[in-house]
Amino acid sequence: MNLPWYTYVILAVAVAGYIYRFVIKRRPEEDIELKTAKFRKSTENALQGDQLFSVSLDAVFSVWWDVPINTLNFPKVKHFDDYLEGWGIDTKEGYWDLTEYFIKDGRRWYFNFIFNMVENEPEERWDDLMMKKFGANERAHRYLRLLRTGDALNRLKQNGFITFDSELEIGVAAYDSAILVTQARRAYSANMISEQDAWKVINFAAQLAVSHFSSWEEFSKSFIIGLTLDTPDANVAYREEIYHQYKQVVENKISPWNNLNWPA
Repeated sequence: MNLPWYTYVILAVAVAGYIYRFVIKRRPEEDIELKTAKFRKSTENALQGDQLFSVSLDAVFSVWWDVPINTLNFPKVKHFDDYLEGWGIDTKEGYWDLTEYFIKDGRRWYFNFIFNMVENEPEERWDDLMMKKFGANERAHRYLRLLRTGDALNRLKQNGFITFDSELEIGVAAYDSAILVTQARRAYSANMISEQDAWKVINFAAQLAVSHFSSWEEFSKSFIIGLTLDTPDANVAYREEIYHQYKQVVENKISPWNNLNWPA
């Protein structure tokens, strides 16, 4: 049967659209590999007491990277090299510059100002206040967009991480604490810093956490709020992987967050 010429054009366009949509341009979430958390433990250099609690602040990152949750150091280069490279840490000086930033301000600098502004200032002042505080800082404006539109709140609620809007008030100090711990462990494993210096940083992270929170539940909510705000939109796969690991750390009975007491 002979069809009008334009029928073949329409058919060709439809086929090309299908190929582009489902073959060339796959959705990021279709490539996500959600792994079961293994909560690996080492019998060598195993930590106890306060040290084990402090190291456990980065449990989500530990299970995602598939490293021991009960030691300070990692024996395999792949467990720290790629991470440090991803953060642009290739020298001792570079590590300390970034660490000092997270100790002094971290992502708390963004969240505390922006959240308080959204809660207490009229919206017509936001752009001016943001420019005076952050200039054209891309991360700051992403935080504002996620808080202004409610996208961050919706993601957290849809995943069951929080229930009430007011829970955002808990802030992001836990995220900063976890980053400090995970970076110190890797810098020590890479021989960038001494064991003594690693514990100084990790102990600060623990004090930061304990001074802000009274339970693992509070800490966990703050951690996931920080991660949600800090992850660029382009990193959908990474965010979903971390969400998956986070749920297991929160829910699994063998997770350190369910076995270690929060300091009184």
